[in-house]
Amino acid sequence: MNARVYACYKVQLLSAIQHGNMAFQSRLHELHNLALVAIESNQVTAVRQTFNSVWEKFVHLIREVRSSLPQSANPVVLYDEFMLMLGNELNRRNFYTGCVGFALGGMIGLVVGMSLHSTPTPSQRIRGVVCIDYRGLDAVSTSDDVPMPVVTAPDQLLIEVRAASLDYLDIKICSGYGRVLRRQLHKYTPSSPKDLPFVLGRDCSGVVVDIGHDVKNFEIGDEVWLAVPYWASGTLAQYVVARERQVARKPRGIGFEGAAALPFSGSVAWDAMVNQAKLNSHNTRGKRVLVHCGSSPVGCVVTQLARLWGANVTVTCPARALTVCNALGADDTIVFEEGPVDKQLATRKRFDVVFNTLGAVVHESCLRFCNDDGIVVTTVATRIASDSYGFILGALYALWVKVQCLVLKQERVAWGAVHLNSDTLNELARLVDNGQLQPVVDKIFSPRDVELAFQHTDSAQAIGKTVIRFSGFGYIDDDNQSTRSRSSVRSSKPDILS
Repeated sequence: MNARVYACYKVQLLSAIQHGNMAFQSRLHELHNLALVAIESNQVTAVRQTFNSVWEKFVHLIREVRSSLPQSANPVVLYDEFMLMLGNELNRRNFYTGCVGFALGGMIGLVVGMSLHSTPTPSQRIRGVVCIDYRGLDAVSTSDDVPMPVVTAPDQLLIEVRAASLDYLDIKICSGYGRVLRRQLHKYTPSSPKDLPFVLGRDCSGVVVDIGHDVKNFEIGDEVWLAVPYWASGTLAQYVVARERQVARKPRGIGFEGAAALPFSGSVAWDAMVNQAKLNSHNTRGKRVLVHCGSSPVGCVVTQLARLWGANVTVTCPARALTVCNALGADDTIVFEEGPVDKQLATRKRFDVVFNTLGAVVHESCLRFCNDDGIVVTTVATRIASDSYGFILGALYALWVKVQCLVLKQERVAWGAVHLNSDTLNELARLVDNGQLQPVVDKIFSPRDVELAFQHTDSAQAIGKTVIRFSGFGYIDDDNQSTRSRSSVRSSKPDILS
């Protein structure tokens, strides 16, 4: 029985090989015929004739040049005339000795010249906050060896950073978030930042100090703010380079520290409300909105926008942020320390829109307390699949990134992030100048205390944004800052620096 099965399989295998060979020979014959047709076509014949004509003219020219050269160009004739000119005193040994001396002298002169030549000055270095590996917050450090950025494209601006803020996304980056994409982008577009060390920070405010020749809307000396995506070099440095479409004029009514707290979180909040939840000033009035953690950077902005557009806003927050959330416009607050949040939410009516600024930990709760026809919007950056790809998927992903970089300009691709642009920043600036939106700054640190700044950002005590000041390296003491926060909140204002 086994022999019969084996024989059957052998026949099938030989048949498959024979059919494959016949198909291969057939395709090879077709390709041969196509090649003959192409070679014998009129276009190919004309190109071949043109090439032959040019080659014949080139050979004829070379022959004419050779025939026109004088006999004295012959090396043997030149050597004989040279020896006759110097006379009998120069023999072959003296000639070789002179050649060696000439070569040695030239080499010594070259070495001396190179040693006397001044060493080129290394490129200017600046201070920045970088991630040196992917060990988490232990990998964060302040470096004075960050290369000075320069304007290399006609639509770029060089900005002197006065203040920049920390974001939860920076903490994820320190653990490897987006590392594969950054590595591929640097490979195919050398202007992209290398993988490590990587400058942190997603937004900042500062002053324009240089511009490309195609920049139309800014001049040197303009006060601006900007936000950058996770795959781009960060803003926690003394100078940054950004494209014009990423930059907008800073609101006039606030200082650099307050302006540094809004661009990234404000853009994410705007995208969540306008593009995902489809809310605006005309259709939001009367809707019930829940903001999970209204004291987060994005939650502070969402709370203000929803209240501005007429929604009934409920927020969850820690007890420390209760007064701030009320000052931002929350109609109802649920304090974490007062019992399980789900039990407290169960006593309220369900919501038309739920904004999740905490992540997957509260996703089920968001769905449970949202109306059947409502919508849940998550503002937390989700895990990037490419960060865990193996060899095969990683190779395919690298090919896809290369195609994207070749077909589209890298800066035009969002790579899964929120589109950060000057249009959104201009809308936010208008609201700030009209007194309808306020940045919330919890603490301000100097670059040398960046470890403390990140620890605070990652703690449950953080409210709004933590800011690094690059102009006037001062550190606001914890006790003084807390007193300032409480006193300003009592006057119905969150902690705003102007």
